[in-house]
Amino acid sequence: MQQCIDFSSNDYLSLARSERGMARLRDCLRASCALGSGGSRLLDGDSLQYTALESRIAWHFCAQEALLFNSGFDANVSMFSALPQRGDTIVYDALVHASVHDGMRASRAKACIAFQHNNPADLDRVLSSLASDGNVFLAVESVYSMDGTVCALAALLAVVHKHMPQERRCVIVDEAHAVGVYGAKGAGLVERLGLVKAVDVRLVTFGKALGCAGAAVLCTPLLKSYLLNYARPLIFSTAMPPVALYTIQVALDMLDEEGDERAAQLHALTRQLRSALGAPHHSTLCPAPILPVHTPTAKSLARTLQGMGFLVRAVTYPTVPKGTDRVRICVHTHNTPEEIKRLAEALRAHSPHAAL
Repeated sequence: MQQCIDFSSNDYLSLARSERGMARLRDCLRASCALGSGGSRLLDGDSLQYTALESRIAWHFCAQEALLFNSGFDANVSMFSALPQRGDTIVYDALVHASVHDGMRASRAKACIAFQHNNPADLDRVLSSLASDGNVFLAVESVYSMDGTVCALAALLAVVHKHMPQERRCVIVDEAHAVGVYGAKGAGLVERLGLVKAVDVRLVTFGKALGCAGAAVLCTPLLKSYLLNYARPLIFSTAMPPVALYTIQVALDMLDEEGDERAAQLHALTRQLRSALGAPHHSTLCPAPILPVHTPTAKSLARTLQGMGFLVRAVTYPTVPKGTDRVRICVHTHNTPEEIKRLAEALRAHSPHAAL
């Protein structure tokens, strides 16, 4: 499988395999004086390196503050379990990540209500039915990882603003699969759309296009202080070791220097694949580098493509709803136009009736 051409990983910008990035990381490690962090952030795991990196993250993503978490999963569970209070309501896109669902299950919110995926009209229906008391938390993603859908964020925000005054709403956008792909120097979809001030909280993760691990919540100083003291996955977990922090620092450096060029290359390859497969695209934004090939024979199609030298994965129930099995295709800057062409030919030959 190691010889296969990668059309599966989330390493969209190919930073995880960057020799330049590895060289920089080695330089950082030579200056490191610790193997581990020593404890949780509230005990012995905090450091000047942590706080400096959080300041750097906040600056890069045009945010007031950033709070580091060990993973995006931990960050989502923390936010949705700790922020909503009794009497509050969480309204969420039907396709939000499993970590949001885990957080909601642990929350004190009086209700958690889904609206149809990326559908402003259905969000309007849901918000119209809510009582006039309590706060409303809206949970959406910039890019949905299993479907490659780009969030209709401006339209959804217009609906929220119509129904909820600023003091009663909290819009949370998970940018996990948009970081590096959209925005100036990979700052995300919210930045790309000019909606930073209209969104209350953003989650950025470093395990996808940045090629490393960890995540950060972008928020206000007050919310950062609250999460630091009430987010159980943060409080009761050992803080990330210095090497993980250095890796994020190096990835951000590379976004500053090469992010726009790498993203442009990624978008060109994504357009090539979608065009070759006749995949529809109606947005003015560049399509996400995720293309699901829906077929009831997803497992056998994935095995066939793997046998032809393409690393792809079948995604089936319970990861996705029953009846929506698919082969998930991810494009990267390390893919070549020739590889894209060959993959498209293989898909057309072996799954001509699959839905895109």
